[in-house]
Amino acid sequence: MSTLQITLSESLRRFVLGRVAELGLDQPDQYIEQLLEEEKRRKLEEYYMEECRKGLESGPSIRITEENREAFWNGIKEEIRRTHESRHNKEAVV
Repeated sequence: MSTLQITLSESLRRFVLGRVAELGLDQPDQYIEQLLEEEKRRKLEEYYMEECRKGLESGPSIRITEENREAFWNGIKEEIRRTHESRHNKEAVV
């Protein structure tokens, strides 16, 4: 664990301490950590929802059948591999 020191106004400090007591937590940092984890989950959900929206709007849907299933997933895997390699190569150059 890392330590991060923050400064709060007196009213926010009292609010945090009150929430800690209401939630039955031991320390204020537990409350702050909960808030940050919730925010992180919300941001991740927003990201995934946006990516799903982009996918739905990206073009016509593709019907997956027994005949084309393997080729479809191999294409997806190859696209992911190329994207990963491209990003990895960019990070290595920086």
